[in-house]
Amino acid sequence: MDRLLAIADLRDVFLRACARVGRVSGMPRYLDAFGHWTGAGGPGEMAVHALSPLAEVAPRDPADPLVDVVLHVNGLGPVAELVRVAGSDPACLTWNIWGWPEVPELGLGPDVKHGYVGLTLNATDLWGDQPADVHTVFLHARRHEPRRVEWLAGRVGLTVVGPGAMGI
Repeated sequence: MDRLLAIADLRDVFLRACARVGRVSGMPRYLDAFGHWTGAGGPGEMAVHALSPLAEVAPRDPADPLVDVVLHVNGLGPVAELVRVAGSDPACLTWNIWGWPEVPELGLGPDVKHGYVGLTLNATDLWGDQPADVHTVFLHARRHEPRRVEWLAGRVGLTVVGPGAMGI
């Protein structure tokens, strides 16, 4: 992630992190780690959203309903701490960046509107709905510029493993 973010224009970057956890079994970890972030003077905001029972992909214990814990941070955020707290929870971290640099050899100018870097923990999809024992990186660029995504992945030693898809 650091290598991808080093390529990006990070003016006004912010991080949105979301984890889907049990209200009783998981939420307290996030409150302990990031609860001090809320309120005046905190570096970000944290919210907890109840899920509709229709949004749950598997039956849950009614005493421990699923919730989405969402953290918004100006800047790059506490990535190592988020990964540690998430543990085996499905989670998604998305950096909204200013943009991507130009790529003259591909005839691509700078892209200052459509830049995002996403990382899902313990899942294979952007929203963390498909649990897995892997982490997945998502690069966001204009829909008609798939060569930019291939170029970005190549710059950091990665390869594109799936087709383009609509995302954030």
